[in-house]
Amino acid sequence: MRPTRLPSMEQLRALDAALRAGSFGRGGAALGLTHGAISRHIAALEEMLGAPLFQRGPRGAEPTALGTRYHAEIAPLLARIEEATRRAAARGRRRAQDDAGEVRVGVVPTFAARWLLPRLPAFTKAHPGIRVDVVATTELQDPQRNGLDFLVRHGLPPWPGLEAELLMAETLRPVRSPQFRLRGTPSLKAIAERLPLIFDVNRDHWAGWLAAAGWRGEAPSKGLVFSDFTLTLEAAAAGLGLALTRGDLAEREIASGRLVYAHPFVAPGPRAFHLAKTVGPLRRPAQVLWDWMRAQAAAPA
Repeated sequence: MRPTRLPSMEQLRALDAALRAGSFGRGGAALGLTHGAISRHIAALEEMLGAPLFQRGPRGAEPTALGTRYHAEIAPLLARIEEATRRAAARGRRRAQDDAGEVRVGVVPTFAARWLLPRLPAFTKAHPGIRVDVVATTELQDPQRNGLDFLVRHGLPPWPGLEAELLMAETLRPVRSPQFRLRGTPSLKAIAERLPLIFDVNRDHWAGWLAAAGWRGEAPSKGLVFSDFTLTLEAAAAGLGLALTRGDLAEREIASGRLVYAHPFVAPGPRAFHLAKTVGPLRRPAQVLWDWMRAQAAAPA
């Protein structure tokens, strides 16, 4: 069975306007169309239906019984379409307004510089109405009281007064400069007792990595110590020893060849990066950034 041919919206609106206004001319004026345009739309509708909807005469056009009945059936449908369109347009305007504005996010400086900032151009391109203000901070604070929408924290929840969601699990793996010569993969004993190691502020990372890899001896404690993770990687790139990279935070150095992996074993870190916010819903622009960061962290490397 062939599907029933349907009239166009222009034809139905022309019929509705002509019947409501009482003439083709006044109906066309209501739609911003000429008398001739209204007449052509209705004539096309009549041809499709195979019967006249209006009786033309010297005093104008009068609706036929079919025209009156047909209009009575389609008029409520046209009104519903118009109202649904009006509501959808209002929702679209509200969404556009909600998607615009500024988002202030407090971020651990290392994570901001090495993970978030390189990815922000893609977010700005996808959401040009949202301006992101990145505030570098190491303090775990009440975001709203400090004018922030949410935080990126390195550690382990729960944190009082905050809702936290895992953003990126921490993994640990040794890296070195290509100029730091090793004969194959170093043994755990060599790493723990002989090779120069570089520590960052998380002094327990080397002990945790070695224990996870199977080392049962004394944990190393001597080596260069830097309070900033980026300086730790720079020291490794300068050939001063082995450092532990966390997750994707050394991806630029690995990709460029400034650093290479010194050992194949990857250990889970004792902490992780979390998104954290005050209990309750986020503003729409902040929620957009929150969801985008989660998707970026979950995307395959």
